[in-house]
Amino acid sequence: MKVLLKFTILALITIINPITTFAQEPNLGLAKNMAVFTAVGALGNTDISNVTGDMGTGEGAITGFDFPSIVNGTIDSGNVVTAQCALDVQAAYDEIFAIPATVTDHAPAFGGGETIVPGVYLIGAAGSIFSTLILDAQGNSEALFIFKFGGAFGVSASSSVLLINGASSSKIFWIAEGAMDMAASTDMKGTLISSNGAVSMGAGAALEGRMLTTAGAATMYKSSIAVPSTTLLPIELLSFTGHCNSENTVLEWTTATEINNNHFTIERSQNGINWQTVDKVNGAGNSSSRRDYMLTDIEINKESSYYRLKQTDHDGTYEYADIIYVNKCQDNEIASLAVYPNPSNGQFELRFEGNTTDISAIDVVNAQGHKIYSSSGFQSKFDLSNHVPGLYFINVRQNSEIINMKFIIKD
Repeated sequence: MKVLLKFTILALITIINPITTFAQEPNLGLAKNMAVFTAVGALGNTDISNVTGDMGTGEGAITGFDFPSIVNGTIDSGNVVTAQCALDVQAAYDEIFAIPATVTDHAPAFGGGETIVPGVYLIGAAGSIFSTLILDAQGNSEALFIFKFGGAFGVSASSSVLLINGASSSKIFWIAEGAMDMAASTDMKGTLISSNGAVSMGAGAALEGRMLTTAGAATMYKSSIAVPSTTLLPIELLSFTGHCNSENTVLEWTTATEINNNHFTIERSQNGINWQTVDKVNGAGNSSSRRDYMLTDIEINKESSYYRLKQTDHDGTYEYADIIYVNKCQDNEIASLAVYPNPSNGQFELRFEGNTTDISAIDVVNAQGHKIYSSSGFQSKFDLSNHVPGLYFINVRQNSEIINMKFIIKD
């Protein structure tokens, strides 16, 4: 009752004293880097999901985000980072809640092919999106779209938010007094903040933004989230690769341009979720010409490893490049065989340094152990783009032995 009264009073104030301009972009604080966060609640995932950005919970279990799901960011639990994020998420919600509305007469349901302009939209009760909602920034890249709901908020299955004329997902905010749910196959944009409600994404859902809550579970099911970029990219990365040189792994990357680039960090993982720092390499600061970098991981890898490249600005902000996969290096026979690129979209090459007539057969097996492809003899190029993203194994029969390698098909 209190929540409804607060929204009603806010709506009446706006009607009496209409406002044609509204506040600056809300301050997310440390939560700006969070793709998924709950101050109090569990983080859960089912099937293969992809997260670009950090994740965290102030108090709760974290399950289901291990390999083959990919989290391109850090995961925090019950530490100083999550404690500050909890304060920042609540502060951001309060800040957005206090912004006076500019539109108070819209129906609780948005979409159906409608186009709306920048503004602060206030719905005193629960609200939703169905079909297609088009956000038109009218040529203003700084235009804000803010949606405030006095109850729960839901996005119907297969619905989408489209951005035109300069609209940016970094300038879109949705808040709700209750649960926020994105159903299967939705294409959502913006930062979602729930006050004391669960936040969730259904199968095949995609969010360019953030999913945050002050208290409640945060769950994903075979879905993807990417924190929107709000500034000019600090580097233009041309490539990031890894290969074996004797018992060492050599990582190489090339940039076309760099802006305010302090340093790079190479991180290694055996499972794609728990990462450790290998080493740091100084960046060029500002550069408009090609620059080549190399780092050798001298630790003898008993297992094949994932590597990711982290780029950090002088002000401490950072971004990650795509994750790559490098086979273990102490086995020369396996080192002579490589899948490139890995991960891939399903189209990749099998590179073999040796006599290809020694290879009698190649089988590709999915994570459930089912053979999905087989060739007689050596084959260098593969197209498995019609298969679902996830972990796969390629079994190469060389003379009397079989070499097994992992590879990933990504979205």
